[in-house]
Amino acid sequence: MDAQEFLRLIDSISRDRGLDKDLMLDEIEHALVQAAAKRFEASGDFTLTIDRETGEIRAFEDDKPVELESLGRIVANVAKQVITQRLRESERDLLYDEWLGRRHTIINGTVMRAERGMVIVSLGRTEAILPREEQIPGEIYRPGAVIRGFLITVSKKGQRVRLVLSRTHVGFVRELFYSEVPEIGDGLIEIKGIVREPGRRTKIAVHTSDPRIDPVGACVGMRGSRITKIADELGGEKIDIIPFSEDPAEYIINSLKPASILRVSYDEFRDRANVVVSRDQLPLAIGKAGQNVRLSARLTRYKIDVCSEEQAAERRAAGAVVLQRFVDAGLIDDFGREVFLDSFLNSLSVIASLSAAELAEGIEDQLPLDFGKAEQIVEMADSGLSDEERDEKNELIRRRAEEEERRSREAEEELQKSLAAESLADPANDDIMRP
Repeated sequence: MDAQEFLRLIDSISRDRGLDKDLMLDEIEHALVQAAAKRFEASGDFTLTIDRETGEIRAFEDDKPVELESLGRIVANVAKQVITQRLRESERDLLYDEWLGRRHTIINGTVMRAERGMVIVSLGRTEAILPREEQIPGEIYRPGAVIRGFLITVSKKGQRVRLVLSRTHVGFVRELFYSEVPEIGDGLIEIKGIVREPGRRTKIAVHTSDPRIDPVGACVGMRGSRITKIADELGGEKIDIIPFSEDPAEYIINSLKPASILRVSYDEFRDRANVVVSRDQLPLAIGKAGQNVRLSARLTRYKIDVCSEEQAAERRAAGAVVLQRFVDAGLIDDFGREVFLDSFLNSLSVIASLSAAELAEGIEDQLPLDFGKAEQIVEMADSGLSDEERDEKNELIRRRAEEEERRSREAEEELQKSLAAESLADPANDDIMRP
């Protein structure tokens, strides 16, 4: 192959595959420098260039020309290796760009084989993996079977593109609802949240601003046609569709269905929602191994404490005994004790974890409490703590500080987003951005 033919070949490959011609020649030069220097046992500074117009190869050792008559076969081999590598990298980059645009969508493939618990899935020109931890427990994947998975990772690994699928990701459920429920795909119904324990149960909260649409009924479909398709794809996983509510108590009640809830109250000092149910509804509200209440807590983002009426009465009675010392000391009366109980100020650790100002402000709507008495109550509670109660007090203080920090961080993030949106919406910025 002469120099001109060599250049025509490089030019043809670069045009057909969309590769950078100069970059290919640079890489061939670099590879040739290493090969030629070794061949000629160069001891000095060895350089080599390929003329971009004629294809002529020139080599120098310490600025002295080096004869390259015997380098023809080396040039051919090196060029072949570089071109092959560039073609593989080009193929990899094209695949990467193609699949990156499909990340976080559902992909259809065919099961090829299983290796060490990992399922290899054919996607046509490439393969994907379904790791063990991304598989629904109990599912069996037979070679040749068609499988659907949620594409969670697209990355370059050497000369290949690594694609990772998941059937346990909440995004898989979300995309199934988008495909099976047209109202969600059209934006008439909004998914407010999804939590899941793969293979067992999923809770999904839905909402619509259109009063003519029943969001739960639309997701279920006629005679359960829509939800049945989704559940079948998930291997029979139980799916609870919950109407979202801006009211936290109503949202918590909805999330705990099918259990019937008697009342919900919020303990702001312990940062948790207290849910009371009848005794026969307690197992249903908690669920098997605590599954129902655990998923509800994750969905609503409230810590939820479920108890029966009898348990609630026992806790209130125990709290009344604790508060009697403050009644005996003349710091509160019987009405004040009831206010403390209604406000979940029913243990020494909770009261001791507050400042006098926090205590007074927490109940000021129900019971005016002057700062001096509040201070005495807090000091009296703190002096009566056992070691276990003191640990609980410190834990409450720590959790409140973490929650305050989280809220402050979220508020700052919202402010930054708001400022960024205002900046983009300001017409005055158009003149700045225009060239």
